[in-house]
Amino acid sequence: MTHNDYSLTASPGRKLPVATHASGMRIWDRDGTEWLDACGGAMVMSLGHCHPRLVKAAQDQLEKLTFTYRFSFSNEPMIELAGLIREIAPMDRGWAFFNSSGSESVESAIHLALLYWQHLGKPGKTELISRYPSFHGSTLGALGLSGSRWRQGFEHVLDDNPVAQAPNADIRSGRTESEELAFGLQQIEDALVARGPENVAAVFLEPISGASTAAVVPPDGYLEGVRALCDRYEVLMICDETVTGFGRTGQWWGVDHWGVQPDMLSFAKGVTSGVTPFSGLAISGTIADVFAAAPEGFPYGHTYSGNPVGCAVAAEVIRTIRDDGLLENSTEMGKRLHEGLVEIAGSSPHIGQVRGRGLLQGLELVTDKDSLEPLAGSSYQLAALARDRHLMIYSCPTPLRGRVIEAVMLAPPLIVDAHDVDEIVNRLGDAVLALPSP
Repeated sequence: MTHNDYSLTASPGRKLPVATHASGMRIWDRDGTEWLDACGGAMVMSLGHCHPRLVKAAQDQLEKLTFTYRFSFSNEPMIELAGLIREIAPMDRGWAFFNSSGSESVESAIHLALLYWQHLGKPGKTELISRYPSFHGSTLGALGLSGSRWRQGFEHVLDDNPVAQAPNADIRSGRTESEELAFGLQQIEDALVARGPENVAAVFLEPISGASTAAVVPPDGYLEGVRALCDRYEVLMICDETVTGFGRTGQWWGVDHWGVQPDMLSFAKGVTSGVTPFSGLAISGTIADVFAAAPEGFPYGHTYSGNPVGCAVAAEVIRTIRDDGLLENSTEMGKRLHEGLVEIAGSSPHIGQVRGRGLLQGLELVTDKDSLEPLAGSSYQLAALARDRHLMIYSCPTPLRGRVIEAVMLAPPLIVDAHDVDEIVNRLGDAVLALPSP
């Protein structure tokens, strides 16, 4: 049975396949076509589609309790999940706060940061510093932090927060790794000094870039350096792990690769592997203590904050990652995927860089390997060529200093095996060969 599509949700004006069911990293549409999902939609599917343990966790919870309002009741799945987050959080004495989307959790991080300084008697600390390129969400506060093309229609109402360039974002810079490290840290410090640290509440950053520039990894020492700058100038360090959390890069969190403890981190996407909308924050005990002592606690949230179904599924995600050794699989299969992408790059003049950690990998597309100039429109072209081969990848065109970086990203689920990694590489390699030259 077919229906007219009056939904603005699914790219109006474009004829998209209608998905009917999915399993693992495969989706089937209404015509019976099987699609290989190598990006998890938007880097969502940590355990693949319809993982049986997650489906059961949701079904079991749906039969018991589906909703509580956070000012009226706590609930058992929320208490359990907060304990599990405390076990895996990168900060000391971690607390948690739960929402429904990555954008919501970034908004809650902004609320917490501003209120924290108010409670400490420093209400003038209201400025936020973020980086470009970056993407932190589509609500206005989160979009205001984003150094992204998605700002363009709303610049007149957005704050000018993305003022520091992220290191390693420009492969044409010619800087060495040590020079890139110094450059990136100087960008943060210059922003702090220009705004005045007495006015700055927090620095927001993605440990490894997501939808903005396709898995750009910072130089070693960068996150440690940002942590030191935040300590020196008395501002909070808040990491957006919406894409990188829950084993995506081979560690629980992107920051774990460098042993850095942020004051807060936001998470979403892979926390429930697409079974139900869910997100949250991990918050250091030092910050949580301030709100625990406040008469109103933390009064800002959302209707579905702490939803018991989402909490139950998220707790099962953590248990499944532990039980099935999926951090190790992310590292091992990520290495295999990276090697396959490097092989593709070796046979194409249009791949300027292969980058990433674990099962978050990116390709930057260029006209040629000498100039490294972006190949205009190629990220969308390559995604379309991949779709022709029933392979789903994620396109990431992003403006940077007068150019548009052309890149694509891959984020297969942590359950991926060697056979499917090789199938991804084979289909993508064929698509790259079909990419037209300028």
